[in-house]
Amino acid sequence: MMFVSDVQVLSAAYLMGLAAAAPMGPVNMLAIRRGMIGGWRRTLACGIGSVAGDLILFSLVLLGGHYLLSDLSNPTLRTVLAAIGVIVLLPLGLYFLVRAVKEPLRAYTRARKRWDESTIPTHLASDVAAGAALTIFNPATMVYWVGVTSNWLPFAHSILGSNAPGWGILMVAAGLMTWFTTLIFVVRFMPHRIGPTFFRFVNAAFGVILLAFATFCATVVSRYFLP
Repeated sequence: MMFVSDVQVLSAAYLMGLAAAAPMGPVNMLAIRRGMIGGWRRTLACGIGSVAGDLILFSLVLLGGHYLLSDLSNPTLRTVLAAIGVIVLLPLGLYFLVRAVKEPLRAYTRARKRWDESTIPTHLASDVAAGAALTIFNPATMVYWVGVTSNWLPFAHSILGSNAPGWGILMVAAGLMTWFTTLIFVVRFMPHRIGPTFFRFVNAAFGVILLAFATFCATVVSRYFLP
């Protein structure tokens, strides 16, 4: 039973990282565009910057949660954190599901025009910096990390104890790198597959993951009120 709990905690952290990297927002648009024009190494550089940015934000949220660790066993606090998760994650999940249905063609057309008409910087360092900046200074990214971490951390701390932050950073990093490795592969070997269908699939998968987290949070909240 303990092994199953460990797997659940680590899998949730991995999915948190994967879901953070996957939505077709500014960072992925940048990584695809520069990869299509300048080669897969440009996508790799953007991915490195984005992964670093996400890990910085996740670490900051974990640092804030560190001061609550002594109270994480409090049912009221856990319910409040779960309610925050529902408020944050449910609208985001629905938003990306709607984008998967309504907007992939428009987003792809707009991005494709920029890929064809624009140039890219000379140095890879600019890609790393751009990926990190677009991640760190994106308000939606911070909201996402607050939403998912506020509910993952109490669960993880109850299973892994004081090792939870370290394992969380490791598994989130694995999830982030999985996405950008996939994106590099697509840009390098299957650039013709990058189109509206690709955008639709990614946004739909991200929406489903967010709704799954929101459902878990709603379950925690409901247990507090049920006898």
